[in-house]
Amino acid sequence: MNPKTPHKRRLGYLKMPQPANSREVIYKIVIDEIRNQGIFVYLYLSPDAVRSSYDEYYPDLDNALENWQDAIDQRGWIALPEPPADAHDLIFF
Repeated sequence: MNPKTPHKRRLGYLKMPQPANSREVIYKIVIDEIRNQGIFVYLYLSPDAVRSSYDEYYPDLDNALENWQDAIDQRGWIALPEPPADAHDLIFF
């Protein structure tokens, strides 16, 4: 992570929906690198969702990517703008 940039965010659409639990599935994720806090992966339960339903914490980017990289579709990672204030799980286009 670049020390001049406090956040780095990327969106990934899943090749196939993944189970979030016994009733819900994940369609896309956002990986958010937050300086001095770690890596948060936000999980979205609808293809059109703009706010996450769940999140996961990873101590570093390598662990997050290792867990999710193979699930991301052919579009690959899509860079996202920085969120306002504490709205890290919001997707802005």
